[in-house]
Amino acid sequence: MSEIRLLLTLVDNGATPSGTTGNNVAHFLTLLIIFVLVLAVTFYTTRFIAKTQQGRTQSTNMEILETMPVANGKYLQIVRIGKKYVVLAIGKDTITTVTELSEEEYIPGERTQIGGFGDLLKKMSKSNAADGLQTTETNKSEGNEDKEV
Repeated sequence: MSEIRLLLTLVDNGATPSGTTGNNVAHFLTLLIIFVLVLAVTFYTTRFIAKTQQGRTQSTNMEILETMPVANGKYLQIVRIGKKYVVLAIGKDTITTVTELSEEEYIPGERTQIGGFGDLLKKMSKSNAADGLQTTETNKSEGNEDKEV
C-alpha cells in the first residue's frame, strides 16, 4: 500500500522513481501469469462440469431425435421414449404433447455432425467458389463476358 502512495505522489510531482521500471515489469508479468492461470482453471472446470452433466443426461430410454425452431424460444421436438415417438411443443415455460407417432410414421432424417469452425469455413468457401464459377459460366453463355455480377 505504501508503494502505491509513493508512486501516486511521484506521478503527481511529475517524477518517476529510479528502479520502478523493473518492479512494473515484474508486477505486469505476475498479473499476466495469474490471469492465464485463472483462464486455465476456468477452462478445465467448465470441461469437467460438461462431462459430468453429459454423463447424467445420457439415457437408453429417452432420446431427442429432432428439434425444429418454430419461433423465438419455441421449438417442436420429436422425442423417443421407450418404443414410442412423441412430438412435443417446447415453450419458455411449458411443454405440451402435440401428438404421438408410430414407428412407421417416424422417418429418421440424416444425422449430421457439427464440425468445428474450420470445417464450416471450408464448406462455405467451397460453396462460394462454386457459386462464383456458375455466375461466370452463365455470363459467358449469355454473351456477357465483360459484365460482372
